[in-house]
Amino acid sequence: LFYNPNYAQRIWLRCRAKSGIIMSEDHLERIETLARIGSSLAGVQFEAAALDPTQLTGDKWAFGYCFGLLDAMAQYANLDQYSEGVKLMSNALGKIMCDEMRGLEIFTQGVDLQSDPQFVEGLSAGAQDLTAWAEDANALPTQLARHINSGVRH
Repeated sequence: LFYNPNYAQRIWLRCRAKSGIIMSEDHLERIETLARIGSSLAGVQFEAAALDPTQLTGDKWAFGYCFGLLDAMAQYANLDQYSEGVKLMSNALGKIMCDEMRGLEIFTQGVDLQSDPQFVEGLSAGAQDLTAWAEDANALPTQLARHINSGVRH
């Protein structure tokens, strides 16, 4: 998988510049583009750590990380949290887990875990990584890979 962080950031910033609630075909394409970028930011970390992303929901910290990264992306892109944000997050989570048909179900599992301390810790780390990357394309998200490589599973 080839990943160019500068190109992805330019596309993401261009998508961020467009705002609105109406789900036109162009709007859905924007959300899909953001979902691909978000899932890639997490996916390359799974590859670097040699972990199967289908095991994501078994590690609350890692699941929270992905959830937080995607939530921060939705907020940064000025998406409506109840429609566009849910669509972005469920699409991206489905892509990460290699099961796009279960994206909304996986998203709902994350919502249910928002009071779990490990999930919340990962959520914060994911949001921090996205924010740093949004400011500097060379500040690639790495906290998920470091977590996975640490061998600690929550």
